[in-house]
Amino acid sequence: MLGRNWSQTVSAKQNHNLVRSGPYRSLRHPMYTGGLLACLGSAIVVGGPFVFLFILLGAIFIWRVGAEDRLLARQFPDEFPDYERRTNALIPFVW
Repeated sequence: MLGRNWSQTVSAKQNHNLVRSGPYRSLRHPMYTGGLLACLGSAIVVGGPFVFLFILLGAIFIWRVGAEDRLLARQFPDEFPDYERRTNALIPFVW
């Protein structure tokens, strides 16, 4: 899994490697997918503030996906293009 590659900020780590195993085989950003799914479920069940949170997190996650993909493209110019072609960014089978 991500282990030492994970960070709250979009940044490269020393000895950074491109993780392509586990859920990363089919999605480049499965943590964001899980967060959005949890917010969507909460919005459906509870409504109100979770609808707002779902919209807010959706916008933030879409921005982060772009920022992280650009960083990975710079960091792994030989590996990332193929990985990007074979996987979806955030939504399985869609995007």
